Amino acid sequence: MKAIPYVLTYSRLLMAMLFILIALFKPFQDPYLVVWILIAGITTDIFDGVIARWLKMDTVPLRQLDSKIDTVFWFSLIYAIVVLRPDFVKEYAGAIFTLVVFEIIVQITGYFKFSRSLALHTHAAKVWAILLTVTIIQVLIGVHATFWFRISFLWGILVQIEVMAIILKLRTYRADIPSVFQLGTTPS
Repeated sequence: MKAIPYVLTYSRLLMAMLFILIALFKPFQDPYLVVWILIAGITTDIFDGVIARWLKMDTVPLRQLDSKIDTVFWFSLIYAIVVLRPDFVKEYAGAIFTLVVFEIIVQITGYFKFSRSLALHTHAAKVWAILLTVTIIQVLIGVHATFWFRISFLWGILVQIEVMAIILKLRTYRADIPSVFQLGTTPS
C-alpha cells in the first residue's frame, strides 16, 4: 500500500515521456491519445496526494517529488501541443511564453531562497490545473478554445503572483500552503 502514492506520482513521469514520444514520431501523433494521457495524468495527480494523506505518508520529500514530476509532465505536454497544434501555439505564443517565463522565475526564486524545490500545492494552483486540462483538451480535439485559454491564462498569472508572494513572505521553507491569505494564521 505504501508504494501506491509513489507509483501514481512516477506514472506521470512515464506519461511525460509518452508526450515527447508522441510529438517526435509522426505515426503516434494523435491528439486524442494525448487527451487520454492527460486525463490519466490529472487523475493520478489527484489521487497520489489523497492516498498519501490517507496512508499518513504525505511527507515533504514526497510532495517535492510530486511537484518536480508535475513540472516535467506539464512542460512535456506543452512540447506535444507545440507539435500537434502549432496553429494554436502560434496564435497564443506571447501568452504561453509569459506563463512559462513566470513559472521559471517562480521556481528559480523559490530554489534560491530555500535551496530546495517548491511544493506549495496552493488551492489556486489546483484550480489552474483543472482549467488547463479543460483548455488543453479543447485545443487538442480541435475546438476553438479562446474563452478557456483566456481564463486559464489570467488564472495562471494570479497563481504565479500568489506563489511569488508566498515565497517572499515565508521566512523558512514549508510545503503545502493552501493560500497566501493563510500565511498569517500559521507559523512561517
